[in-house]
Amino acid sequence: MDLAKKLDPVNEKEMSETSKTMTREKVENTLTDEIIIGICSPIGSLKEQVVEDLKNILIEEYGYDVKVIKISDFIEKYSPSFASEQPGETKGFTSLMNKINGGDQLRKKHNPACLVELAIHEINVERLRGDNVGDIKNTEDLKSRRICYIFDSLKNKEELYLLRSVYKDIFYQFSIFSPENVRSNNLREKHKLSDPEITGLMDTDEYENNTHGQNVRDTFIDADFFVRVTNKNIKGTRKKIERYLHLIFESSIITPNPDEIAMYEAKSAAGNSACLSRQVGAAITNEKGEIISRGWNDVPKFGGNLYKDIDSPNHRCLHIGYCSNDRTKDKLTENIIEMILKDESFKEMFTKKQEDGTYFIQKLNEKIRKSTKIKDLIEFSRSVHAEMHAIIIGSQLAGNKMVGGKLFCTTYPCHNCGRHIVVAGIKEIYYIEPYVKSLCLELHSDAITEDEESIDKVRILMYDGVAPRRFMEFFIMKSQRKDGNGILQPIVLETIHPKSRLTLQALSTLEAQALHSLKSTGLIE
Repeated sequence: MDLAKKLDPVNEKEMSETSKTMTREKVENTLTDEIIIGICSPIGSLKEQVVEDLKNILIEEYGYDVKVIKISDFIEKYSPSFASEQPGETKGFTSLMNKINGGDQLRKKHNPACLVELAIHEINVERLRGDNVGDIKNTEDLKSRRICYIFDSLKNKEELYLLRSVYKDIFYQFSIFSPENVRSNNLREKHKLSDPEITGLMDTDEYENNTHGQNVRDTFIDADFFVRVTNKNIKGTRKKIERYLHLIFESSIITPNPDEIAMYEAKSAAGNSACLSRQVGAAITNEKGEIISRGWNDVPKFGGNLYKDIDSPNHRCLHIGYCSNDRTKDKLTENIIEMILKDESFKEMFTKKQEDGTYFIQKLNEKIRKSTKIKDLIEFSRSVHAEMHAIIIGSQLAGNKMVGGKLFCTTYPCHNCGRHIVVAGIKEIYYIEPYVKSLCLELHSDAITEDEESIDKVRILMYDGVAPRRFMEFFIMKSQRKDGNGILQPIVLETIHPKSRLTLQALSTLEAQALHSLKSTGLIE
């Protein structure tokens, strides 16, 4: 043993601890203060105010540089020549459709996330560029920057997934929603569009039925923060954004509000579901915002409540091996075809050639199953829906306390649940994921509405708040709130680090993957 170590064993321990500290500090010195924000919103939403609030707060209060990256700029730069205005079209419609079609063409030719790859490449080049033109820094020489890049705006899930893959926890998606009437009016006033043009644009933007088109509907729901903006509440968006940034930087003590707690409970409840179609969760609060019940979709069992993993025998659809709703719809389709075949006018068509007839029946089956309202039938499922489960349990445990309360559901309620919600006396419904099969408004226009200002109907509203997906990350304390004397730790916004950070070396390496992809597709040399 070394004489110094033998004489001073404490010294060895101290040196070891010092070495550990130095290593940790070295790693922490490679972390960057950069944050990346993605904006996702249905076309016509009042997103401009939210983007402006983000910029102003980060610049004025946190000392950040902010760069807004307009994804549509890459469409204009890299897409083929745009179509000219067609007879009967407004100039605004032609301009917007050129961007949509140009983006579709680029995504189809290269890949669904190619526009975001171009943006990531620009960020990477800017980070590595030295003081002299053409000078490139080594990754070891990179320094932390207080800069925020805002991607405006994301249109499909591959773009979102790419940003999360590259930027990990320093990426935050803000999903901004405005009611349909607000979006329509905004498009009409801003772009001078006709009503048919507005309807067509909104449908195309939300969900194009192809792999390379826009799919805002499915991208929107996977947010970190939801912001509902209307003409009435638009002046209050800055306060919301300030709160969300406090969570990102842990620059103030922020606790979840009752709506956020309830939606997190709903999302948590969804994890109990073994449904083969989708996992849905619900939570009901009383008038004070206190949770009185939770529910999820699954098969009911004798004696009350739903089957769980601990129950034996287990008769859930998971163990039976098929969805009863889908199987019943198949039987209905076969029944319709059988009825058609019995009709004399169709008989000749099938007796000419057996193989042709078989092929025709197969195609007819697919057509009826996928292109008619049969695909939207939901009443043959064995599962109790999450909203119904929550209402039943709430009635058993809390009596009439749900009257005047709110229901939080991960998915927009179907019309079957809608009527139960009305009869239960619930006044408001908040959801995240849309459900196009729902006929709530069509069947219950007298009792259910999406009008935020209505006071005599059950209001169905898009959820507004911290998303359940990062609830624990945002609300669990990471830094110390008080010093050794029990005094609140002072916070300087201009120098505070974001709660989540990433090493510059890893960041640069991950961004470089976009360069390889762009070169392979030929978008850049």
